[in-house]
Amino acid sequence: MTKAQKSTFKALKKKKQRAEFINTLREQQNRLGGYEAWPQAYRRRCLKKGSQDLLEQLPQVASP
Repeated sequence: MTKAQKSTFKALKKKKQRAEFINTLREQQNRLGGYEAWPQAYRRRCLKKGSQDLLEQLPQVASP
């Protein structure tokens, strides 16, 4: 996630908006490639901070 994306995510207050943003990031990671471990890193960060993992609520995005 870029610095701009991080600040955008923090500005989103509604759960639905955050879920849509995470889905967009996941699609971006699939398109660009190079960081297949992003979902695991995100889940680890959520566990560490005690926040809810939004990836569990999203439909799976197919890899290219």
